[in-house]
Amino acid sequence: MVMEFRATYFSAFIDTSLHVIYSASAIALMHYFRNTYVSIVTVPVVGLLLTRSFIIFHDCCHDSYTPNKNINYVLSTIYGITVFTSPNWILDHHIHHLTSGNMENKYNFKFNELVYYTKSQYCDFTPTSKLIFHVFHAPIIFFSVVPILYFGIIQRFIYIVKKLKYRNKINASLFTITCNHIINNIGAYCILQSAYNHEILIHLLTAYFISFVIGFILFFNQHTFNPAYVVRECEWTQPNSGLLGSSFIQVPYYLKYFTAGIEYHHIHHMNSKIPGYNIQKCHESGSFDVIQLSMYDCFTNMWLVLYDAGKYISIDDIKKCN
Repeated sequence: MVMEFRATYFSAFIDTSLHVIYSASAIALMHYFRNTYVSIVTVPVVGLLLTRSFIIFHDCCHDSYTPNKNINYVLSTIYGITVFTSPNWILDHHIHHLTSGNMENKYNFKFNELVYYTKSQYCDFTPTSKLIFHVFHAPIIFFSVVPILYFGIIQRFIYIVKKLKYRNKINASLFTITCNHIINNIGAYCILQSAYNHEILIHLLTAYFISFVIGFILFFNQHTFNPAYVVRECEWTQPNSGLLGSSFIQVPYYLKYFTAGIEYHHIHHMNSKIPGYNIQKCHESGSFDVIQLSMYDCFTNMWLVLYDAGKYISIDDIKKCN
């Protein structure tokens, strides 16, 4: 069944061609209407298309977008420039797939990349640390300021730092990592400079902000929900990490093009080689008992900040620790 939904050159060509046409058209309209109220529409549309660009980039990094590894790398480099993220990103995202929900994994990787602490650890914080924690994890900060820092600053150099720190644990050479960062940074600068020259820099930065926020909210809700799948090494399995530890977000049909199948995250974690343009077909071909999240669920989950005894909890749930 899996082979039936693997990437094909034709499907990848059609998908990326349409996406490039739509994106180029949206940016052209954003430029044309840059000094009018139509920007209220064009800017968010560009932001949504940038979100889709990141998901295509994500599939290319997984070598699932086309059948060819070299083509995937080239596309991940190009798409990565447009979303301010180098192909180095896959280095620890790959580990995320091997450890999501596993609290004792051999990589010593977080069981959830966006929920770092348990309730007991929080209760041991000093009053100052608790205050910092509250501010950092307040949704208005965590889903707006943090994405800007992550994509705008951290992704400029972080994998060079990780390579120097972890050395052989990072499965890529320092030369390759550095080149990927340099190419991505130069490309990102060229995009911003071009936007400035064409008087749409503020428009484009706003679109990027929209994209970053959407991306963070999507990724957060893919693994942060209740009941939580957080188990010990002896209990963890890849299929359960997908079926029990990854959500199926109920994206409205009129937004599905922009999320490019990433809402079927249970399928993606069961087999990351199925590209976004085939993932809905794969889901519909079988029967999967998975956690389904509505848009409202995704909103309320944004307040979940700690893990405790089989569930994620909010600040309100832990006030008694203060």
